[in-house]
Amino acid sequence: MDMMIPLGGGNEIGASAYLYMIGGKKILVDFGIRFNPKESHPDLEFLNALAPELDAIIITHAHIDHCGAFHIVSGKYPDTPIYTTFETAELLSVMVEDAIKVKYIGRDEESTTEYKLLDEAFLRIERKKFFSRINIDNIEITLYPAGHILGAASILIKWNGKTLFHTGDISLKDQITVKGAVLPEEKVDVLVMESTYYYTKIEKSPKETLPESINRIIKRGGKILIPVFALGRAQEIISIIKEEMKKGNIPPVNVYVDGLAREICNIYEHNIEKEFFNFYIQPAPRYEGLSFEESCEENLREADIIISTSGMLMENTPSYAYAKIIGKKAKNGIIFSGYLTEESFGFKLINNRNQFKQFKCEILKHHLSAHSKRGDLDKIKEQLNAEKTVLIHGYPGKHRKEHAANREVIYL
Repeated sequence: MDMMIPLGGGNEIGASAYLYMIGGKKILVDFGIRFNPKESHPDLEFLNALAPELDAIIITHAHIDHCGAFHIVSGKYPDTPIYTTFETAELLSVMVEDAIKVKYIGRDEESTTEYKLLDEAFLRIERKKFFSRINIDNIEITLYPAGHILGAASILIKWNGKTLFHTGDISLKDQITVKGAVLPEEKVDVLVMESTYYYTKIEKSPKETLPESINRIIKRGGKILIPVFALGRAQEIISIIKEEMKKGNIPPVNVYVDGLAREICNIYEHNIEKEFFNFYIQPAPRYEGLSFEESCEENLREADIIISTSGMLMENTPSYAYAKIIGKKAKNGIIFSGYLTEESFGFKLINNRNQFKQFKCEILKHHLSAHSKRGDLDKIKEQLNAEKTVLIHGYPGKHRKEHAANREVIYL
């Protein structure tokens, strides 16, 4: 009996991990983390009970909710090959190493073991180009461009006359830094599709555009913090600001890029042959002999705009340190641009403003997304015309008709 079981990332966003038991083989797609330290990654004991052995691990892309614990699961299955795209493999090293570093801040435990697991996991990665085939006995797997971010892949699986398409995080629309997804031309039997924005209406952005908000705050003498996800969102925001400066819609002011986004920009640059930094937009300087908070103060003397991770203002991150400084003055602004988990400081700040009276600055949210909205998700369903659709990676609420819950067995 063929089946799929979400170990995480079913009726939630976070800790994505999907076990496929098909054609007599066991294939794990993704193994990410949650932003909840008490239960950060999917249940390894449950996975081991279902699959004492794995035939393959596939990582769809390098956001940590999909890959943040891949080294841990690989350590439990040391003989299992890991498949991903060339770009994702390069990004994994930076993203997961940073996630480990953040995880152990303020903790007594040693991080050495996890770094060793990460080094060992990289030796098991087999890098693949889009549209190349992966054969596991009678199972044929093809990686398709998913849009979303650099290197992101959807997965087409064929076995015993059946066809399944696992979208991963997907965006049909082109972004500045990555083209939209490519779908199979054939009909599929089963569609397993993300549903980040399938059930919820997209939040309305302010009446003004992002460049207009930036321009208005700069004109009144304010400084701006734009918290960003290091991978994908940072590169899009930088590209928007760079282009709008060229058009004259944003004044030529100093912009510093800080946190992990600096390093990710370098990886993007040599993969898509696009430059992010110029005379006005620069990596934030480092200062010897200064604490990080003091470095932030120094950077804000030079720069009018700070683009920094984390996108959710998680504590112990650069953007959190900048926010505490920028928040002191009413003329300044913090502009969020994406998803905020309820556990994050960013979510609490934007939804419970009265609890944080020390933040006197303006707080805005402009919605930019690398996920397909409901209309495009319906287009995917229509084009692939699957006999069975399974929705994952979302919060269905009462809408449970097609949605898979964590640990639920879905027969294919």
